[in-house]
Parts: sequence; structure tokens; C-alpha cells
Amino acid sequence: MSLTDDLNLILGLKLENDPFSGLSPLPNVRLAWTPKPDLLVWAAVSRAIRAPTPFDTDVVEKQGQTVFLTGNPDFEPEKLTAFEAGDRAEFGTASVSFSAFYNLYTDLRSIEFSPGPALPLLWGNGMTGHIYGLESWGSYQAATWWRLDAGLTLQHEHQGFAPGSSRLLGVAQAGDDPHTQARLRSSMDFGKFSFDADFRYVGMLPGPAVPAYIELDSRLAWRIAAATEIAVSGMNLLHAHHQEWTIPPADEIPRMVFLELRQSF
Repeated sequence: MSLTDDLNLILGLKLENDPFSGLSPLPNVRLAWTPKPDLLVWAAVSRAIRAPTPFDTDVVEKQGQTVFLTGNPDFEPEKLTAFEAGDRAEFGTASVSFSAFYNLYTDLRSIEFSPGPALPLLWGNGMTGHIYGLESWGSYQAATWWRLDAGLTLQHEHQGFAPGSSRLLGVAQAGDDPHTQARLRSSMDFGKFSFDADFRYVGMLPGPAVPAYIELDSRLAWRIAAATEIAVSGMNLLHAHHQEWTIPPADEIPRMVFLELRQSF
């Protein structure tokens, strides 16, 4: 709906019917203001869920002959209410975007005691949380043959338990995400040749702790003919290997190099 010449309102509704939890309404409200042709200011509120799966409702886990964890047929969807606001602007050959977000989570999966309390444990919806942060990206056409793109994400997570929850295993089970991520990409096109480089920084994971890392991916391609291209690509070029999760050495990501030949027909 056009409220004024430069102010638009968008209303949306998705209805999701899940066999485990029934009908869930997922509304979305967005407001967009364009005070100038090269500037957009916007805000949004939306709702989303993670619907239950058979793992949430029917799983049976044993230790030896003892059943120690079962699913919960009354498991509720995990719910998210997202609040966002931001702007996008163009400055000649450059463009930038900034946005802030606040995500509110309820009914997150937790581990609870059976009535008693006694074994088996069972899945419950006893955890809550919120995440807030900033995202930004920008692009710059440095020359007709050279484009730069950059992005930055800052976020903070806070989880807790609803009253009456068992608090088993603490809140670490709900997520282990970096507070900071950044990226810089360079794309060059020299006619028959192109060269792309992609730097990325991923901050440390807080708990369980994993160190931060910086890596580089790149690709050099040669268009031999209109339908034929040969390229050499490299991933994770700055280190022989790096860790992205908590159990070394099986989850260490190695340096990789590829030779490609592409033929279009």
C-alpha cells in the first residue's frame, strides 16, 4: 500500500500447517521510505518458527539397555519474532547498506526431567533467548574492470531458561556463534582473463571455544573461447588447515586447490 508518494507499507501472511504442531500464522510487516531516489530507509517485523520433527517428538536414545532420552509428542514449535531496521544508499559508483536487528526467541528446545523426576529425560521447550546486532555491506566499482565488495556482521547472543525448566546442560547447547564476521571480495575482469579474491574473517566461538581465523579463496580463469573456460581455484589458502568446530583433528578444514575446465554446449 502506498501511504504517500515516498512511503510504502507491505503486509504479508504465511500459513504453515505442520503435521506435528498444526497451523501456524507467520505474519510480516514492512515499511519502506524513499526520501530520495538514491536512498531507502526501511523497517520490518516478522515471525517465523522451526516446526517440530520426528527427532523432537519420537526419538528414543539409549545408553546400554537404559532409555535416557525420548522425544516429546507435545513438543511446541520454536518461535522467532524479528525486528529489523536499516537503510540503503547509492553514491555514484558506490553503494552501502546498514541494518540493525533484534531477534526474540521463545520455546527453544531444552532437556527436561520426566515427571518424578526420573529417567528418561525428554525434550522440552524451556529455553528462551535474544540476539541483537548490526550488519553492513558495501560495493565500489573502482574501475570498469574492478569491483570491490565488503561486509561486516556484529552480533551478541543471550540465552536463558523459562521458569520451571531443568536447566540441564546450560545454554551452550542452543548455539555457539561468532560475535564478529567480516568479508572483502575483489573481482577483476581483463577481457579473456578474470581474477577473484575473497578474504574472510570469522571471530572466535565463545563456548566451546574455537579460535578466530582469517582465510582467502581465489580463482583465476581464462576464457579460451566463447564456450570454453579453464580456471585454477584455491580455498583456505592462508593456512594448511584451520579449525571451525570443537573436536580436532577430524573437523579441521584443509587448504584445497582445484583445476577446472568448463565447456558450454
